[in-house]
Amino acid sequence: MKTLYISDLDGTLLTSRACLSAHSTALLQQLSAEGALFSCATARSMASVSQILAQVRMPVPVVVMNGVCIYDMQARQYLRCEAIAADTAMQVAELLEQMQVPAFLYTMEEGSLGCFHHRLDDPVMEAYRAARPQRFDRPFIQVDSLTQAVSQQTIYITMVDKEERIRRIRDAIAPLPGLQHAFYKDVYDRDSWYLELCGAGASKRQAVEYLRNAYGFEHVIGFGDNLNDLSLFAGCDESYAVANARQEVRAAATGVIGSNEQDAVPEWILRHYHQNQKQKG
Repeated sequence: MKTLYISDLDGTLLTSRACLSAHSTALLQQLSAEGALFSCATARSMASVSQILAQVRMPVPVVVMNGVCIYDMQARQYLRCEAIAADTAMQVAELLEQMQVPAFLYTMEEGSLGCFHHRLDDPVMEAYRAARPQRFDRPFIQVDSLTQAVSQQTIYITMVDKEERIRRIRDAIAPLPGLQHAFYKDVYDRDSWYLELCGAGASKRQAVEYLRNAYGFEHVIGFGDNLNDLSLFAGCDESYAVANARQEVRAAATGVIGSNEQDAVPEWILRHYHQNQKQKG
């Protein structure tokens, strides 16, 4: 069977230092050279994914922004981006203004990813901005109001804060039409939670279905650790949680493997791929 191995990044493939270990890099390079087909499905944008996976050949497109975009790293182009309906995006922006919630709003204009924000007097959101590489096709742009940044190509709105406040925002936004959301804990900061909003046609599950159909995969095996990976698991034939995954994710998985600090994902893939190759032989 033509098999795709697809992994989340933070907390799953990456170490607690938010990087790909030298051993994982070497294993993924070996797998690529041997013909295994690997991809990732992450909440990150291509700005950081391209750096993290720079040393790994990626013939299969990657899923970024929790399924909002699918990007071909070899052709260096976006294959698919799901927009939020402009009227819904405007309602979100207005609601965030009313609640005085700082957020980042992403757009995709003619293949260029842009990121807008209004005030960043919140230390958690400022830390979020500072941690992101300044490698967007357009830089971070500050506006007086997020409503000024809304366009027909608004694709993603994200915010991070304490769980209680983020939950209130999620509950306020939930009734709006045509939205999906990811609500999950930051793996690097135990006190912070993310709320990420996208269009109804965007999710890790839907992105996996796109890859399956576009590239003829007969079997998809996924790896994850956090609540946003439940959507990834829903699109896979098999799913594996790393040992450090949330309990809900471990419960939903086909099985549990070692932790992200043990290079568990590439080690598991290598063993599985070699077993399949022996069976074919």
